[in-house]
Amino acid sequence: CPLVCEVEVRALEALLGMFTPKAVMMVLAHLLPGGSLAGPTSFDLLVVGGGSAGLTAAKFAARFGKSVALIERERLGGDCTWTGCVPSKTLLASAERAHALRTAAEFGVAQPATVSVDMAAVKARIGRTIGQIYDADDSPEALRALGIETVSGAATLVDARRVSVSSGGGGTATVYEATKGVVLATGARPRPLDIRGIASVPHLTYEGIFSLDTHPDPDLTLTLTLSYEGIFSLDTNPDHTLPERLTVVGGGPVGCELAQAFARLGSSVTLVAPRLLPGHEPEASDDLAAALRADGVALVAARAAAVEARAGGGHALTCSDGSVVEGTALLSAVGRVPVTEGLGLSALGVELSAATAGIAVDAKLRTTVKGVYAAGDCTGDQQYTHYAGFQGAIAARNILLPLSDQGVATSRVPGCVFTSPEVAKVGLTESEARAEGKAGGVAVAYRRMGQVDRAVTMGEASLGFLKVVYEPRSGAILGATVMGPSAGELISEISVAMAGKVKLPALASIMHAYPTVSIALQQLAAEVYYNQLEASMPLYNALSRLGL
Repeated sequence: CPLVCEVEVRALEALLGMFTPKAVMMVLAHLLPGGSLAGPTSFDLLVVGGGSAGLTAAKFAARFGKSVALIERERLGGDCTWTGCVPSKTLLASAERAHALRTAAEFGVAQPATVSVDMAAVKARIGRTIGQIYDADDSPEALRALGIETVSGAATLVDARRVSVSSGGGGTATVYEATKGVVLATGARPRPLDIRGIASVPHLTYEGIFSLDTHPDPDLTLTLTLSYEGIFSLDTNPDHTLPERLTVVGGGPVGCELAQAFARLGSSVTLVAPRLLPGHEPEASDDLAAALRADGVALVAARAAAVEARAGGGHALTCSDGSVVEGTALLSAVGRVPVTEGLGLSALGVELSAATAGIAVDAKLRTTVKGVYAAGDCTGDQQYTHYAGFQGAIAARNILLPLSDQGVATSRVPGCVFTSPEVAKVGLTESEARAEGKAGGVAVAYRRMGQVDRAVTMGEASLGFLKVVYEPRSGAILGATVMGPSAGELISEISVAMAGKVKLPALASIMHAYPTVSIALQQLAAEVYYNQLEASMPLYNALSRLGL
């Protein structure tokens, strides 16, 4: 997450210019090292967890001359680098190329008789991509060059200023001290698939669907239950084969992305979920269902109820509607849970949230123990890499710059599902806005991708839309959903508008290039503006007749 960190640091530099000279001197005095180090195990800031939130917090502190130790028990880089964003989006790129070859004739391009996928090459490319990003941004060498000390081991809080780190193997633990504060950024792990029979079905978490033979006896044919992390293990399947019949349980972003990807790569895929993308607009769920079916994904609108292993390999998954899905590999994509155990939280008085099961924090990311902050997925809040990174920077900033501490605006967190077409959202959905009972009322501006010329030229106009939820009186944007090409890019423009309190009608006056997908936002805003203008015409005409 180097970009998140760099943006936050630049923003902080600009912020310093807003203070009086006296305040600036106080801030700099707080930041400049000196007198705070008691020894090699004492640092200004201790960060527990080397994922997006932890990396950004550590880089933020180091940028301003603070001593910082980053403690990680597994691999620096976290889910994003090793098992999430980086490998999955690399896989999606390969799947998109395969799909483009199969549909080439639609664009007047000679289509090959067969499209074969070399999974060994696909996995090798994923490995190279992970390595490139890790070496540049997350490795101990890269972090050391920034002035960050990395510590390998499992961390336990001794008190609000001390952390004990054990490297395993029965060795003596080392206690590290933080003179300014501690940031907990321990992330999340896959939620266990809680259905009848799962305990008797050999399964993997965090290590397998690229590798379908990670059982200790590779010659034993077994059904495998995989978490999304397990999909990206790169070194345990000597045949580099696709799963013949993949069953995906869960209709969230991970389940939808990987179901489509493996279908495009050549697997027979069935996805089991009551609804796709719960929490998104219903139009997005419906359009995505159509997109997945077009790629050959079979959808079962039910819950997984039980599973059993079949003799000779494979599994039979019984669904809540009575249907039975048989497959050779089972992917569990039913969400993630915060990692909070083993940290000594209870003994210290760090409370967990009853709502999220994560570490309880306030708007400024302070836990219930003074000096201990938490950021990222371990809080149980919205689980996005960019949000975790943003929180990590805010936590470090609030510890190191108490004169300018800042809260986190949770209502403007954008997110994107990288299916084809992409689905991106920010803020409230229409139903959420109406449920809140906004005093200014709730209105919706809507435009299908079939009305967007760029989408038509790309052959991506049959599905997707742009939907903006706003207050009709003020024009304030409450939320938006974009489904279509470049949805993840367009949602950022809407996020900027929301952060800057730019009204929806005002976006009509901001010229966009044609033909782009983003011009759809200007066109939609223009419709809202023209409707307002039309409604005011009787008054305008009356005033004109009076010569006013």
